[in-house]
Amino acid sequence: MAKRRIPKARATNRYTATEIINLITAHHGPVSWRELVERAGADTPKAITQLRQMVKGLQRNDEIQRDHLGAYHVRGAEPVSEAIVQRTGRTFHADGVVVDNAQKYSLREGDAVQLRVVGDKAHVLDVIRHAETPVTGVLQWRGRYPYVEGLGAYRGRVSLLEPPVAGQHGDTVRVRIVDRDRRGLVGILLEVIETESVLDQAIKTAVAGAHMPDEWPAQLLSEVDKLPRSVRTGRYADRVDLTGLPLVTIDGETAKDFDDAVYVEALPGRRKGWRLVVAIADVAHYVKPNSAIDLEAVNRGTSAYFPERVIPMLPEALSNGLCSLRPEVPRLALVCDMSISQVGAVVEHDFYEAVIHSHARLTYEQVEAFIDSGTPLPVATQRSDGVHASVEALAELHVAMRDVRDKRGALDFVTREGLVVISQGAVSSIEPVRRLRAHQLIEEAMIAANVCAAEFLEAFEQPSLYRVHEAPDAAKIEELRQALAYVGVRLAAGKVDPPSLQSALSRLPDTAEPWLYAQLALRSLQQAVYTPNNVGHYGLALERYMHFTSPIRRYPDLLVHRALKAVLRRRRGARPQGKLPSMDELHLLGETCSNNERRAEGAAWLVDAWLKCNFLQDRVGETMDGVIAGVTEFGLFVELEGYYVQGLLHVSNLGADYFQFNARSLALVGESSGRRFSLGDKLRVIVVEIEPPQGKIDLQLAEPGRRRKSSRKSPRARRR
Repeated sequence: MAKRRIPKARATNRYTATEIINLITAHHGPVSWRELVERAGADTPKAITQLRQMVKGLQRNDEIQRDHLGAYHVRGAEPVSEAIVQRTGRTFHADGVVVDNAQKYSLREGDAVQLRVVGDKAHVLDVIRHAETPVTGVLQWRGRYPYVEGLGAYRGRVSLLEPPVAGQHGDTVRVRIVDRDRRGLVGILLEVIETESVLDQAIKTAVAGAHMPDEWPAQLLSEVDKLPRSVRTGRYADRVDLTGLPLVTIDGETAKDFDDAVYVEALPGRRKGWRLVVAIADVAHYVKPNSAIDLEAVNRGTSAYFPERVIPMLPEALSNGLCSLRPEVPRLALVCDMSISQVGAVVEHDFYEAVIHSHARLTYEQVEAFIDSGTPLPVATQRSDGVHASVEALAELHVAMRDVRDKRGALDFVTREGLVVISQGAVSSIEPVRRLRAHQLIEEAMIAANVCAAEFLEAFEQPSLYRVHEAPDAAKIEELRQALAYVGVRLAAGKVDPPSLQSALSRLPDTAEPWLYAQLALRSLQQAVYTPNNVGHYGLALERYMHFTSPIRRYPDLLVHRALKAVLRRRRGARPQGKLPSMDELHLLGETCSNNERRAEGAAWLVDAWLKCNFLQDRVGETMDGVIAGVTEFGLFVELEGYYVQGLLHVSNLGADYFQFNARSLALVGESSGRRFSLGDKLRVIVVEIEPPQGKIDLQLAEPGRRRKSSRKSPRARRR
């Protein structure tokens, strides 16, 4: 059989674009650089250089593309197809393939596009139909033409097709996208969202912008009406009666959805150690698979927490009522009962369904005061001895469990966060977040129960969703390694395990701010996700981990509860109740829950940044103290002392010099002056401009004789 003849380019040092494109298309598939050199007959250094320059030019002109394997494809050689755009985090997909030019078309999830799939990338040619979901953002009157600054799922500018008949500068609005132009999307204003305060506007904008469901479907409300209003203890003979056990809830002062209650007792004699009982609200008893309540819980995925407001995963009749482990009332619970050795290791555990009776609703602050100074807990007299003894034993147990955690090498970073304090719908102050020992007591108890849930289900070969946290990306770890090396801390080469990373952070010199390097380390880590495939939890240094302890506010926990209850029913010979998800369904649920978690986190971040920036708005023009918390090629991120919020000091505002970014030392260095701006340096800065909805603060270096730039002219407050 005769071999197919592949055309070669002229044996010369000059190549035309057509010749190179013909070489690739004639090959009927991707062509590697080595193959292209061979086909082109480039047998001298000069010819190879000229060929490389032509290929790069074709890439710049978007006529050919290079895939992740280094092979070249010709644009336009593949068939044109249509698809609906999907989004995962910041990545857009079409027909399961990553879109390589999403920014060019200002794509949104749900857009119908015309595309070509080239190699492992989808190249959009045109938007056929814009997604029906409106863009939520803030109306801006700057200059002659108003526009909307999108917030949430779409964070870009939307030009208005015609001047709005309603709305003033700074109003939250919804816009229907109808077209796009060279500047981006074009839309028509649909409505102005009425708000009562800065807090109300920030939350409503964040929720609407993230497309978070905030209303209950009618069918769900009908199901809620049919639920019982209380728990009658005599009706549950098949459950363990723990109503006499002095279980208590320990939560924040404003909490209403109490998922978990704990009890600890010291074990006597040869069994020295502790018994730890973690009782979790039995949400699965009330929320059945594929019910209206269940489907909406999947849709929400998690409860979203904002200052003075919660958007719950479950209706309040369940989250704050029937399922919440309130004091002095019976509740149904799924219990993890553990025996723990003197050295803090779980040696035995079991799960069972129970009826409990919380003996007290305690706050972290109350428990902290009791541990530190013996301040009596606010407990009814007849329950006082049992509760006090249990909390004392919990504090003792925590010391042993903490030692196990440290030896395991779980990450425990020193962070610096600010909590906004609200008064009459606005921020009255920003207070540092305090991490109390009481927080750690509950955290360690919950981690132990979560590990036991994973071990229990594995023992019975029952799949469910793990909470996995993969090892850090090698490139990001290398950046962290260089930053630590600059301050004299060595992080071993190659893969870095959690103990090594924790050890490195503990060796920082006194001159380094621990929270800054903890922030760098956090940025080097992957995001934790939900999946039925276990790869361990890097941050906690655990081989297996599931979320079991918060089914009121996290859907994966509810799935784990259903799996546990299915095993318990099999173990006692009872019929299964409902079908559990298949592995394929678990994969899909894990992805959905992970995305919904990111959605809620993004909305909470937007609100937090908005409120902090709004609190600072009266400080525009003032000089403040700050510390460099981030260094990039384009400038410095400076955290303003006492406000726990960062502003950008652009490189153009550092002085009359050309500043180069040194990635190894995380610094900007002046080419002529040698002046250096490094991570952790303290600065005096001027607040030039603040845009609260975007969470943006523009700064300028405060130096003697340096004049402050004038900020933008005040936007028109009235509609034009």
